[in-house]
Amino acid sequence: MMPWIFAAGGGLYLLFCLLYARAAARRGASLQKGVFCLVLCLALPGVGVPLFCLCDRLARLGPADYSEFYRGKEFSPDDLRRLQKPDLSAETDRVPMEEALLVSDLTYRREMVMGLLDARDPLVCLPALRRALANEDGETSHYASVAIMELRRKMQQQLDEAEARWRRTPGDTEACARLEELLYQAIRTDLFDPDVRRRLLRRHTALTDRMLRANPPAETCLHHRIRTELQQGHLAAAQRLCARYLKAYPHSEQAVRDQMEVCVQAKNGAGLQQFLHGLRNRPVLLTASTLAWVRAFRKEEAQ
Repeated sequence: MMPWIFAAGGGLYLLFCLLYARAAARRGASLQKGVFCLVLCLALPGVGVPLFCLCDRLARLGPADYSEFYRGKEFSPDDLRRLQKPDLSAETDRVPMEEALLVSDLTYRREMVMGLLDARDPLVCLPALRRALANEDGETSHYASVAIMELRRKMQQQLDEAEARWRRTPGDTEACARLEELLYQAIRTDLFDPDVRRRLLRRHTALTDRMLRANPPAETCLHHRIRTELQQGHLAAAQRLCARYLKAYPHSEQAVRDQMEVCVQAKNGAGLQQFLHGLRNRPVLLTASTLAWVRAFRKEEAQ
């Protein structure tokens, strides 16, 4: 009699576990959750159901199918269901802007031109927009003109906001550096007319004059001022700034590159060779691109 009672009770409990696991799977819309519930209830008779209810309540703050218990929290690349479906059109339908302006599909040309405004740094795309202005498709040329005007408006707005922030807090070095960076970007591109760039250059010169009074001045400020002095042909001023740059930042690779460029533009071969021979005594690590220039000039000297 007793074995029959235990067998009947075990069968009823098994049926209960199956039904409960089925209900849990349907409620959580996950077969994995139902299997986990069934295993837990069978492994811990009488305790499994309350324990599962407790886990179900705690799991509201985490995954609903308890996959962390049997799969771990590490991402499995084989589980394709957890991977986001790729945007095939966005990933494969990519061509350089120069080629896009030559394709026969005029709609594609126009979409590419307007899409440049969404780039992380739209100023990098300015040369392509300039080429699009001369495109034989009139609407593509019009779109390029609109895009350039929008870039100009955004840049002017950023300049106004940065200057207003700096005027409110003249001692804020971060606000000053942000304004200097924007002014430098504006005068290094042909986004604005020459007259506007000359006014921006005067503002940049006045601002960097103030920044250069610091001891030491910011490294970015020194580099930008050297570039603007070279752009204007002021080689003596650029050389003085390079000497200050090398002294203030002896570990800077950019200072080495700026000194080399100043010597090249000034056609100061003797000064360049003297500087290159002194590099071995400077505490600076040079990357491959800079070392290529160093080797090229030394090779030229050996010839």
